[in-house]
Amino acid sequence: MNYIFNLRAITPYLGDLASAAVATVTVSLATMVLSLALGMVFAVGRQSRHREVRFVATAYVEFFRNTPLLVVLYFVYFMIPTIGLRLSSFQSALVGMSLHAGAYMTEILRAGLIAVPYGQYEAGHAQGMSRLQILRYVVMPQVFRTIYAPLGNQLISIILASSLTSAIAVNEIASWMQTAGAASFRYFETFLVAAVVYLVLSQAVNLMRIQIGRKLFPAGQ
Repeated sequence: MNYIFNLRAITPYLGDLASAAVATVTVSLATMVLSLALGMVFAVGRQSRHREVRFVATAYVEFFRNTPLLVVLYFVYFMIPTIGLRLSSFQSALVGMSLHAGAYMTEILRAGLIAVPYGQYEAGHAQGMSRLQILRYVVMPQVFRTIYAPLGNQLISIILASSLTSAIAVNEIASWMQTAGAASFRYFETFLVAAVVYLVLSQAVNLMRIQIGRKLFPAGQ
């Protein structure tokens, strides 16, 4: 018997899709913010003059860049409670994704730091600025311009990677896809709708990146 495509069959489940999309956006944006903070700390650490600090920062990056996100999520969700710290599915997803994305964010920021000529640091020192002031007022504005496009791509990667949080019971888009597909037996339709939603979210981020970039950097981006 030929399969009959029918989107109307999953209409009763579209209400849950809206809340699932909100969960996906929420965990993705929160992950972006936390991973950016982690990335800034460890990127500076990787550039530190102290060997011990460089070792810790490098170990963090290498560990999480070479560990699948799903493994990190399982570890946080199942192992953290064994030490007495209870986290919800959403909190576990946020911690795991932030730690994992933070390693990639570290390398993005480190690339931006390396791109700033050393003369900029020397100029800051010549003006009597502290290292923190140099980073804040001289280096980071230049770094931001360099890493602006990669940051947009990283956010898209985080949105797509959030689909793995369905494995630890986060009610996001991929979880909706599985639940609605099982309830309606219309797997193809639910998979297609989920793919379209991910596509729309990713393209929305890309378009926003381009529009904001044109305002921030009129001559570039």
